[in-house]
Amino acid sequence: MTSIQRRLFVVLLAATGVIWLSAAIWIQSSTRSELDRVLDNRLAEAARMVGSLVDEDGLQLNAAMDLAAPVLPGETAHSYARQLSCQVWGLDGTRLAASSQAPQAALSSSEQGFSEREVEGLVWRVYTHVDEARGIRVMVGDSLQIRERLLTDMVMGLMWPTLLILPLLAVAIWISLGRGLSPLRRIAEQLT
Repeated sequence: MTSIQRRLFVVLLAATGVIWLSAAIWIQSSTRSELDRVLDNRLAEAARMVGSLVDEDGLQLNAAMDLAAPVLPGETAHSYARQLSCQVWGLDGTRLAASSQAPQAALSSSEQGFSEREVEGLVWRVYTHVDEARGIRVMVGDSLQIRERLLTDMVMGLMWPTLLILPLLAVAIWISLGRGLSPLRRIAEQLT
């Protein structure tokens, strides 16, 4: 009877593991697509906001940079808050302004919209907004490395409880099988 219980335990535990692994893969995939969508929207909104704040004389550039990539109190080196970089370029190719953490080189070489580019050793996801009337090109980007770290942190935050619950689930399966097979065990004892 114990061999039946062991076999059922292994089968049920394996099936549960496969289902949970499939759920983890699905969670990671759906979280990645939703995170990318949200962060891309943030890039586009920040670029349009900075473009709208720049006046004809360029007097509002510093205020626009502060709004696009604010320095928040209590930030650490691993903070997600300061990972947004912003640059404002003239249509003639001159750099007009940049946030403090932005690289020196242009974040993007595309004319308008989303792009990815390696700059100073980091791959950036960038939204470029061109305002012909103001004669500026606003580039707002964040590092794909930071996006990956954020995704990993989110998925691990979801998976740790699962990993902690799995041994409890194994114990529950073992006890349930023992109780469920107890009538068969009694019949086997009576037959012997």
